[in-house]
Amino acid sequence: MVGVGGSGKRSICKLAALLSKAKYMTIEVTKKYTKKDFKADLFNCMLVAGVDGLQVMFLLSDNLIIMDS
Repeated sequence: MVGVGGSGKRSICKLAALLSKAKYMTIEVTKKYTKKDFKADLFNCMLVAGVDGLQVMFLLSDNLIIMDS
C-alpha cells in the first residue's frame, strides 16, 4: 500500500488480516536490531506459513527500515 502518513494503512492491513483469518506479523525494531534479527523474524514468519500452514500478513513499513544500503 502507498499513501501519506496517518491515513490508516496499518489499521487497514490489520483489519484485512483479521477478516481473512491471517496471522498479522511485523517486526519490532530496537537500537540493537541487526540483519541477523531481521532474518530470524522472516524465518519465523515463513515457519508459521509453511510448517503451521497458516496465512500470514507480514507488514514492513518504511519507518522500520533503518539502513538504506
